[in-house]
Amino acid sequence: MANLMRVAHTLDVVSIVTADRSAREALTDVVFSAGYVPEPFESADEFLKSGRRSITSCLIADMQSSVMSGLELFHHLVASGSAIPTVLLTDHSEDDVRRVLQAGLQFLSKPFERSELLTCVRSQIMNRNYSL
Repeated sequence: MANLMRVAHTLDVVSIVTADRSAREALTDVVFSAGYVPEPFESADEFLKSGRRSITSCLIADMQSSVMSGLELFHHLVASGSAIPTVLLTDHSEDDVRRVLQAGLQFLSKPFERSELLTCVRSQIMNRNYSL
């Protein structure tokens, strides 16, 4: 049991925030298959209320959200002093891309390959661990 507890504490949690149920399920499967612990959320508000941000190693958030976009969620986390390495998903509108680049964040344009997503997640987690 102690070994299981040690392993559980070394796994990286990847929180996924998107209102699109099929996308959320697909992202959850990809993250899980890569050996991470996925935490799916339907909205930024659900994520913020969950208390899971303190254990999140990387956040995947959709730019297209009716209430709080992935970029707005990122800025909220920064303002609250709890920034999380983030990968934003976008439909590749010029405005979205410009705003994401200005924030200095990684993004993926939909549709994207599984390997592209995992490369971004690994990079974010590695950069977070390096800066600790």
